[in-house]
Amino acid sequence: MSQNHVVDPSPIVASSPNPDVSPPSPRGEGLRLGRHAWMVLLIALLGLLSLWRALSEPSLGLRLELDGSGRIDAHFTREAELEPLRDVRALRVGPDRVVLDPGLLAESSGILNRYDEQHRFYERHARLWALLQSDVVTVEYRHEGVSTSIEREVLPKRVDELGPRFWVPWFLGLLSLSVGLLLVLHSPQRAAALCVMLAGVGFAYIMLVLAGTSSRLLTQIDVGWQALHQAAHVAAFLQNGALCVLLWRHPTRLGGLWFVGALIVWSLAWLVADLGEWVQTINVGFRLPVALFGLLFALLFALQWRAARGDPLKRAQLKWLGLLFGAAFAVVFVAYVHGVLGAPVPIPQAYGLAWISTLYLGLVPLVHQVGVFRLEGWWVRAWLWFLGGLLVIGADLAFMGMWSMAGESALLLALAVGGWLYFPLRQWIWARLGPRARARVEEVLPDIVALASQGAGDRAQRRARWTALWERVYAPKSVRVLDEVVAQAQVRDQGRELWVPGSPGLPALALTLADRGERLFYEADARRCNEIAQLAQLSLRTQAAVDAGVRSERARIAADLHDDLGATLLSIAQTSGTGDQGRHVSRLARQALEQMRLSVRGLTREFVSAAEMLADWRAETVGRLELAGIDVQWRSNDPPPSLQVPARVQVQLTRVLREAVSNVIRHSGGRRCRVGVVIRADGLGLEVEDDGIGEPDARVTEGTGLSGIERRARLLGGAHELGRGEWGGWVVRVRVPLAQGEAR
Repeated sequence: MSQNHVVDPSPIVASSPNPDVSPPSPRGEGLRLGRHAWMVLLIALLGLLSLWRALSEPSLGLRLELDGSGRIDAHFTREAELEPLRDVRALRVGPDRVVLDPGLLAESSGILNRYDEQHRFYERHARLWALLQSDVVTVEYRHEGVSTSIEREVLPKRVDELGPRFWVPWFLGLLSLSVGLLLVLHSPQRAAALCVMLAGVGFAYIMLVLAGTSSRLLTQIDVGWQALHQAAHVAAFLQNGALCVLLWRHPTRLGGLWFVGALIVWSLAWLVADLGEWVQTINVGFRLPVALFGLLFALLFALQWRAARGDPLKRAQLKWLGLLFGAAFAVVFVAYVHGVLGAPVPIPQAYGLAWISTLYLGLVPLVHQVGVFRLEGWWVRAWLWFLGGLLVIGADLAFMGMWSMAGESALLLALAVGGWLYFPLRQWIWARLGPRARARVEEVLPDIVALASQGAGDRAQRRARWTALWERVYAPKSVRVLDEVVAQAQVRDQGRELWVPGSPGLPALALTLADRGERLFYEADARRCNEIAQLAQLSLRTQAAVDAGVRSERARIAADLHDDLGATLLSIAQTSGTGDQGRHVSRLARQALEQMRLSVRGLTREFVSAAEMLADWRAETVGRLELAGIDVQWRSNDPPPSLQVPARVQVQLTRVLREAVSNVIRHSGGRRCRVGVVIRADGLGLEVEDDGIGEPDARVTEGTGLSGIERRARLLGGAHELGRGEWGGWVVRVRVPLAQGEAR
């Protein structure tokens, strides 16, 4: 089936306005406002019709209810201070008398299991309705074991007598209808929005009918009561069928319209059997197909989950929709399954079916253009909370139904099962499905310090550290550099991207899909990103201030050396005389002056061209060796044209090369010397080899400078090696990573 999937990644309604779409015209805006007005008018009309039917019931000022033992009590609705009438037996007007029993007080005929029981229910309520058309009705009850009666005047029903069993389903029904209509108004071309609207219409009708029957004091208008109940069954099939089509088409279209046709035929077959009473019980005619809808929901959800693999955005929508479906229908389906098994659930229908409204309430954020990524971050917590409550409810019902336990005992046992079994299971589920452990802000402080310590001139290395920092924090599927300025972290493209603000000398980044593409970014990720970015910016500014101070102090020291010590050495070199002693002093002074100038360059310059450095080395080294009568073989590669070497690294390596060449001239006794230099962007290798015959002990004494070579190599973060070469003499090798040399 996956070969034929048609991708439909967008949510039920657009979650953000499209910047490329021009603003609506005044005429289009007028049409939109007109549709909203018609929607409000329709909702108001249905709400008023439902309210009118509920208020059409005559009132005795009494609400008849069952107590815990199955006895009927009459509570006063207009004289709240009076004690209820206990053990009400009948209503009477002259010779007409209607005996009251618990069956008459059923919330609706749907609670009864057999169709013939439903017919008797409506026939007896028709007699009650006729009785209440009189002006006065006698209420028979027993008081302290003695039969007695009271006369009650028949008055119009008042609004304050409706109670929460009317207002709760009435409000939730209208709310679900408004959500469905809003979805269609926002996305009139989307099949998913149409499915939600049809489901909302079905649920709204069920709840508005139930509001009237559940809130009745005793009876309802006998005209059309049974027809309204049968139409509620049609509405239930409409709701469940529309939601099945929604899961068939959203977020991935699983197939063609054949599924819709098959679902319509299947639903009509059950409705004909139910409305035509081809079977004996409602369990088979209605509750069984409703329970099968639940299994179909689960199957379609599993197919959608499989089709959405590799797409975190669609997975996020499914997590949210799955939570809504589970919270909305689990309680109702558990009750229907109990009913199919012959164990009716003692939960008022008005409140049990009210759970379904969570589906439509959960769609409100989508209607108001809230991104799915804002909802996905806590879906595991919401599921665990919901399943914990469902476990307690299901266990409580099971203990009451299967083991015939009292309500209090069943509830206590259900709580014990939830505490001992659910909480360990919850911890396991949280460990498997909860947020994965990610680097905390304090854990990335070493990375931030290393980033700030990286030399500002090596942009490639600093950018690499900048990217590696966010790789560690979020493990994104991909990273790209943004051209625009980003002041604050932003979650973009429905959570697919997180925009990271830039720092001094570093670009803003766009991270795509966290955890290697397995999840979206959340608002919490943006807040965390801002914290890390602010720390990085503060560290970079602090390091920049330190570097500026260091450069200023180096410049001062260099100026002092040049002006004071340099002038003195130059004077010594120029006034040392002409004899051997004077020439020797002059030569030493000029060498000291050159060493000082090299140090000054290291203090005042930040970077030196690699090609320039290599040319200076070759000229000086070849000249010294040839002057000493030693044949020279110079080998070097061509460095990258734009490669810059930190000045301090250049100074230290120049001294290493000089000391190595000096050892060849003074101690090797050889006639040939080979010098090799390899420069790459990430490091430099230096090798000096001779064909001398000097003894090892003589080559490693303090006076040879080898200890200085080792010290300088270690200072630059590199390594040195001393040993015999191919020519039989000694070879000195030094390798230095340029990036580490820059950082020191």
